[in-house]
Amino acid sequence: MRLESILKRAPAVAVLALGTSLAAAAPTCDRACLKGHMDAYMAALAKHDPAGLPLAKNVRFTENGAEIPIGTGGLWITYNHSLTYRHDVIDPETGGIASYFAIVENKVMPFNDLLLVRLKLARGRITEVETVVNRHTRTVDNMETISPSWLEDMEAIEPPATRLTRAQLIEASLGYMRSIAFHDGKLAPYAKSCMRLENGNITAIGADDVYPVKTKGQPPISTDTVPGYPAPAPPPKLMGVGCGDEQLGTTAYSFITGFHDARFPIVDVERQKVYSTFDFARRGDVETWTYEGSTYPMWEAMRYPNEILNTEIFKFRNGQISRVEAVFTGPQAYLRGTGWPGGSKLVQRPRP
Repeated sequence: MRLESILKRAPAVAVLALGTSLAAAAPTCDRACLKGHMDAYMAALAKHDPAGLPLAKNVRFTENGAEIPIGTGGLWITYNHSLTYRHDVIDPETGGIASYFAIVENKVMPFNDLLLVRLKLARGRITEVETVVNRHTRTVDNMETISPSWLEDMEAIEPPATRLTRAQLIEASLGYMRSIAFHDGKLAPYAKSCMRLENGNITAIGADDVYPVKTKGQPPISTDTVPGYPAPAPPPKLMGVGCGDEQLGTTAYSFITGFHDARFPIVDVERQKVYSTFDFARRGDVETWTYEGSTYPMWEAMRYPNEILNTEIFKFRNGQISRVEAVFTGPQAYLRGTGWPGGSKLVQRPRP
């Protein structure tokens, strides 16, 4: 569905309210410069010492929503090294970069993580560092190659006239959140070829799509049993279809009842990518779901109030969402938030 149709269905969003106002001064750090700052940040993390970084005096650092004095806790203590998987979302217009990494944590008994890091720069100084890390990620072994879609130069494949503006990219990304919370694929402009990775698991892939990551000891498509589906019968194929109504038209995701704290701090207009953070809320009052006329109990973990802290990267082609990649953590306390001010208020599906 094209964005024009989505805009008719969803309310207008005040861009400034979501923390996406543009810097008044011209940027002094281009794409290469911002990538260099991320390289330097990861090098400092490996040394467990932020002293060499150009930090602002009031720099704010969070890990999984908790504010920590930078360099004193979290990955600054336990980070080991990065693996090969990395791609970036770069926004020179506002001075930000977000990067997706596969990493190793600890030394004596190491384990694998997936990590999203966001840096905000102003006047050559790092003012914000936001990190979300999914620990003990079994699927990291899959994350060796990057889907070419994340790296493609839009100049070669799509004329500027068909690309979305900053505001349109934000609105369409917001549509993704609404489509999940209201389990209605028509609320977002999904492409026919749309793939989604969540903590390294392929949870949506079209019938004609090619797997975006290699497999190494783990299945390419999530085979987690769908909530309440009776064993030993095979689960319904809801995790191996496209992103839109083929999946969302079922009620398997109805335990997600809303979202809040949505922010879009990095919009890569040139490459048509958006980095967002938000929380998917679960009221806990959706106790059953239906599939092909039968009713099943929902997972126990979904039947109490909690939420998931999400970081997601969206990739657009021809105005449509073609790739989604997420790192998230939780469950955490209901409506705890992302740890960053200025996000959206709670949007939730009406109670039954």
